[in-house]
Amino acid sequence: MSFRVAKDRYGALSVPQNTIVGPLPITSTTKASPDVRGRFDTLGSTIYLADSNRCAYAEVLTGFRKSRASISRAAESIGWTVDDYIKQVLTDAKSNGIDVPWAVSADWQMDRSIYRIQMPARGWWVQMDHPDTLAALERLAPTVSGMTEVLQLLTAGSISGENRAVTTLLAEVIRQQVLDDGSEALGISFASKTLFGRCWAYWDRRFDGGLPPGSNNLRQLAAENVGPDPDFVHVAAHYDVPLLGRHA
Repeated sequence: MSFRVAKDRYGALSVPQNTIVGPLPITSTTKASPDVRGRFDTLGSTIYLADSNRCAYAEVLTGFRKSRASISRAAESIGWTVDDYIKQVLTDAKSNGIDVPWAVSADWQMDRSIYRIQMPARGWWVQMDHPDTLAALERLAPTVSGMTEVLQLLTAGSISGENRAVTTLLAEVIRQQVLDDGSEALGISFASKTLFGRCWAYWDRRFDGGLPPGSNNLRQLAAENVGPDPDFVHVAAHYDVPLLGRHA
């Protein structure tokens, strides 16, 4: 069983197809665009799943946490502590009748559901945070074009870092392999950096090949709006992220 938060208009298992692994191409613009790829995106469709609804919520609230964390730069620029500055921002927002930048809007909550998804009954996942995986990747990485340019030494930090030029290439290396039993990996298993649980990156090979879902594909079992879920409230409170539109 797995869990995933997604916009209702797209559904649980619809994701954009990625077209680039490794470093993004250099453009003529002076300001680099943010790398919005998932950590283990490969060429094609990658669906990210969590082992609990709390873990799924922790993953999707990362952007709001980053917005809250950016306050520290503003606080430092005027010589305040982060806690004092945040308290002042909260006070000013309440006085002026506005929302703090890191609050989760009611629209955001209404637009999304937590989906319960049945995992494939057959097949293998590659455990990314395992010494055997690192050893295998160290042997395979030099054979992949572009890898030696972005990675000199493979460590646990390499696979859990924010450098998508590295992690997407590593994922593509794994996706291209044939396992000992002649099958291809379903995807990657990895620890959530939120420490709320584990996640999977599932490669939808049939969709990428223009085929309909098979009997071993992911299957949606249930969906509920995120707003009323007590576990959503719990995780948001854990990160001090306000949920707007609630009347508790």
